Amino acid sequence: MKKVFAISGSTKSSSTNGLYISAISHLLGRDFEVSVFPTIADVPHFNPDLDLENQPKVVRDLREALRKADGIIISTPEYAMGLPGSLKNLLDWTVSSASLSGKPVLALVASTQGEKAYQSIIDILTVLEAKVSPQLISFAKAKINLDTQITDRETLTKLKNTIDAFVTDMENG
Repeated sequence: MKKVFAISGSTKSSSTNGLYISAISHLLGRDFEVSVFPTIADVPHFNPDLDLENQPKVVRDLREALRKADGIIISTPEYAMGLPGSLKNLLDWTVSSASLSGKPVLALVASTQGEKAYQSIIDILTVLEAKVSPQLISFAKAKINLDTQITDRETLTKLKNTIDAFVTDMENG
């Protein structure tokens, strides 16, 4: 069974991005065990003085979960024409540990528009040496229901293709 670790880039407890993580979990099927990071809101501001020694517990736990995962899902909104600061902060904590190096990452930007955050997450994950399977879902809230069913056929087809690429990267990992 493949282990997948999912991170929502939203601090909102009932976010559209959480719905997409659930939808992707269902689409992956029974051969995948998906665990979800509780909330990025609990990750402290990145501090280089704490990066290598005396890391906060949440950072140690994050790095361990990333290390154990066969693949990572990140689903994020776009805020102020870019990635939410809290998600960028979480990603900053992974730099020195190389936690994402060589890891398959399904990077989903599910937002109203999202083009800037989409390019930003691809750029950041590329620098972190992740194997990125990206997808942008604009007007995301209108394409999924509260039962985590993707209601837009074109979006569902594209997402299945992105998931297939992500799974292939995990299998070739």
